[in-house]
Amino acid sequence: MVFMLMGHEIWAELYKPAGYLLDDLKKNEKNYDQDPSSNENKFELAMSYAYTGRILEGWDTLKKVDKSYAPVVIAKYETLSKKEPGEWRHFFKLGFGYYFQEKKPLAADSFERALSVDPSNIWSMGFLAFVKGDVGQVDEAISLCKKAIQLEPNAIALHVLLGVGYGKKGDYMGVAGEGMIAARLKTEEAFSQSKSSKNVNRHKRP
Repeated sequence: MVFMLMGHEIWAELYKPAGYLLDDLKKNEKNYDQDPSSNENKFELAMSYAYTGRILEGWDTLKKVDKSYAPVVIAKYETLSKKEPGEWRHFFKLGFGYYFQEKKPLAADSFERALSVDPSNIWSMGFLAFVKGDVGQVDEAISLCKKAIQLEPNAIALHVLLGVGYGKKGDYMGVAGEGMIAARLKTEEAFSQSKSSKNVNRHKRP
């Protein structure tokens, strides 16, 4: 899988998702814990992981969803996107429904529609880049990754995805460069988590 390029979970603490997305994540984690066998709960949790930057967790969770659920996703989010066209997450989720039915042009269109609602959404850009790269539109994929990175330079997944794009072009210096950036961010993430943990322990009552 493309996001395994660096051999680690792609989730940078230095990247801070929006509060409403973290609230959405907590809600979907709770629903999943209550019924982990539900395709709906698995899919919704995977989506929350995807648009908070926890790409590998999202992909691993998405693999647990029965493929027969894809038409349910498409029907649900086609309806909701018409009812609430100002909610980018409807189009984002619709894109995944189409992708898992191998309807990649429709998946790309859905991610583009998500971007039309929220033009600065880095994860809509990232997954649009992923789909475009998957169908051979590598230059467009690279351009999208670069744009997303300009908006959020600390999102490790975007650097990994850009490195994959460079690899498809045979630009191995580019692959190495993005790999080094991702590794540095991963190190900074680990340091930040360690420092936060020490601060929490320091303020605990004996």
